[in-house]
Amino acid sequence: MQSPANLDDDLDRTRAYVRSVAMKYVRDEHDAEDVTQDALLLAHRHRHSFRGDSRFSTWLYRVTATAALMYLRRQRRRAREIPASGTTDDEGTPLLERHAAPSHLGDKVAARGELDVMSSAVSRLGAKYEPVFWKRYGEGRTETEIAQELGLSVAAVKTRAFRARQAALAAVR
Repeated sequence: MQSPANLDDDLDRTRAYVRSVAMKYVRDEHDAEDVTQDALLLAHRHRHSFRGDSRFSTWLYRVTATAALMYLRRQRRRAREIPASGTTDDEGTPLLERHAAPSHLGDKVAARGELDVMSSAVSRLGAKYEPVFWKRYGEGRTETEIAQELGLSVAAVKTRAFRARQAALAAVR
């Protein structure tokens, strides 16, 4: 049996290895720490899946790479969300949360014009984008719900929502 000092050394080396792999993917010290923690937890949870066909470091590299890619995917997803700042009414409520569709505009919001600008930018894309935009960002529906309601594929809903959001953000800026 190994002494506690040797176990600590092994753990430190393993953590340093995982962190170095994480840095190759995320290239940020803080993010690499998050990925390292995630990867070590994943490795612990799935330690039974290590079959011994390859070296442990190879298996751990793959676990870390997967954790890093999942982390980057989450970051991209968060970056695609509409920022609340810059699109709020006088009380600080996000415009798209407060109003489901342009026909429900209050006098104060209509006077400010942001929602009108966003609505016209989305409508310039074409009639097929507007319902997807308002259902997704105005009502907060999921892509699956919208796809079922409008008879579209989920991929079509995602594409239309993305393009409409980009147009709306560009118009407000």
